[in-house]
Formats: sequence, structure tokens, C-alpha cells
Amino acid sequence: MQLTLKKKMDVPNVKVNKRLLGKILIDGDFVDQHAIESALARQKDTNEKLGEILRSMGQLNSVDLKAVLSVQKELASFEESIKAAAGDRKLLGELLLKAKRITPEQLSAALEEQRKSGGKLGSILIRRGLLNENELKAVLSFQQHQGSEAPASTVFRLGEILVATEQITREQLEAVLANQKLSKKKIGELLIEAGHVQPHQIDYSLKLQRKLVTAALIAALSMAALAGGREAFAGSSTGPSTSAKISMTATVLEHTRMQILHQAQEFVITQADIMRGFVEVPAASRVAVKSNNPAGYLLAFEVMSGPDAVFNSVNVLVGGRDVQIPAGGGWIPQPYIRGGITMDVSYRFSLAKGAQPGTYSWPLMVSVQSM
Repeated sequence: MQLTLKKKMDVPNVKVNKRLLGKILIDGDFVDQHAIESALARQKDTNEKLGEILRSMGQLNSVDLKAVLSVQKELASFEESIKAAAGDRKLLGELLLKAKRITPEQLSAALEEQRKSGGKLGSILIRRGLLNENELKAVLSFQQHQGSEAPASTVFRLGEILVATEQITREQLEAVLANQKLSKKKIGELLIEAGHVQPHQIDYSLKLQRKLVTAALIAALSMAALAGGREAFAGSSTGPSTSAKISMTATVLEHTRMQILHQAQEFVITQADIMRGFVEVPAASRVAVKSNNPAGYLLAFEVMSGPDAVFNSVNVLVGGRDVQIPAGGGWIPQPYIRGGITMDVSYRFSLAKGAQPGTYSWPLMVSVQSM
């Protein structure tokens, strides 16, 4: 299914069950990857909710947690993620930098090529392998929604964020919105005049809003990449080859369940690895999957690091197959097996130029999604 937006730009309308809380928190710069990993390790022993663990660890305050939880469902929808855009329209390069999709150095090189060739920046980024066509459509659609003061998606609006974080009541917001129709003043100004909030609360909530919007942009790009992978799979007469390059974001749907029995926590690079150009990590993951979908499911791999990752791609060896996944993440179709299956997953990381020896946090998150 496709969603038609302004200027007849067709963008895939992808919806998943739920955007991972940890991913939203990282995307919005609420916490870093190390904090998420520490919380997940603790969660295995306590079974507490991830957000509550981060709050008790002092990594996340209750206001930020409430705000993120209030938009989590919206970030599972491509359309709603795009509608989170608001404010001054940003240039394509600025949005991609904001989404951590490219580095400043990559953007500078692409802009230099554009200056010499006169081509479109988006086409240059695609040709350089930094972006695919669906991701370009997604970021351009997000850009189109910018220019208005308030996001089209209601939950991302300042007033709704203040209600969700329990800084004002629903009744107070409705009264101020009614007043706004007559005064034409900004919602924050009216709330301050009414004595419902202090200026510092508005300032903090606006910063919070910008973080949520950034997380929405990254979610939209992830879902666009997922749509691209599905289209490539559907367009192949023989199905995906063992070297197909695919990209997606990982989620768990209610009729497909996965339990991680073992997961490597570290990614070690030695000088010998650098000389041969890759790192092999056998049986780094052990997972148990149960699904009631006869069509099977997707074993998904989401990269937790940014564009400065130490690897260019990774070959995932699972179920007798060897599938290459780009640095942005990807998925591997798996057949339905009655009663479920337990399997080991091995990895071979192709190292990026400039990778250095050392011990790094494990860069991949594995989960499942229905076909």
C-alpha cells in the first residue's frame, strides 16, 4: 500500500506494531546506547519495564519518559511519523544530519560533487550508497510537512506534550485553545498568562518536542528502508539471494514471539582482524522463535550505532543461509515451523576503512516481525 502526499509523491505507508522504546530514547538523544545496554542487562534479572529501570538508574527523568511513552504508538506509523514535522523547513542535508543518517564529512563531499556536477543532492547521496530511494522519499515528505508552527500529528503538539507529562490538565489545555482562536497568540504564551505553567516549563517542553520530532524522522526513515526491502523481495521471481542487501527496522508483532537465550555483549576487533578486513563472531546470538503465521516471519537486525560504525556490512549466518546486511540493518525471511525453533546466529562483520582495534558495545539488536 502507498500513501499519496503533496506533489503526488508516493511514499510507502508502513506500520509496525510498536517502535522499540530503547530505540526512540537513543534516536531522540534522551539516553545513550551504553545506558540502554545496562538497563537491558538489569531487565533480564528483574523483569522491570525498561523505562522504569532507566529512571531508577538516574538516566531518564519521569517527564521525558511520559512524553516518549505518549508518542510511542505514533512512531509505529510511517504516516504519523511524517506528520510530526513542524517548524522552519530544513534543507535535505540538515535533516539527514539531524537523523544521524549521514556524517558531516559525507554531506560535505556530496555537496562538493553537487557544486561541480549541478545534480540533485538526493540523487548524489543515492549514487554514493548513503541513501536509498525510499529513504529519500521519506525525508522529502517530512520536509514538505515543515513550515507550520504545530505538527499535524496531534500528540506531538506542545499542549499535548504538557498534558501527557502532567504539567497541565486536559481542561486547562482546552480552555487555552478556545482562547487562542480569538487572541491568535502562541499556546505557550497563553498558558503562561493563565498561570498554568512557568516559562522554564515551556522552554523545556519545546526542547522535548524537538527531541520527539527527531525520533519521528528517524522512525520514518527506518520504515522507508523496511518498505524498500519488502519491495525488493516481492519483485524477485526467486526470492532474496544469499547476498541480497536489505534494510529494515525491527519490531515484534503479537502473533510472533522471540526469546533471546544468549546474546554477545561485546564486539572485539584485533589488529589481525583489521589486516584481513573482517571479524567473525560465531554463535553470538541464540534465539527461540514461535510464530503462528504459515507465511513465516522476518528475523530482523537493527543497528544501534550511528553512521560512524566500524563496519560497512555484516553477513548473518542462520538456518543454513548466509545473507549480507548493510550497515543500516536488515532482515532475513524465515519459514514457519510448527512448535517453533531454537537457532544460533553467527556474524561476519566487514570492517570499515579506518576501523581501530578495541572492544566495542555489541552493535546489533535482533528481533522478529511477521511477513
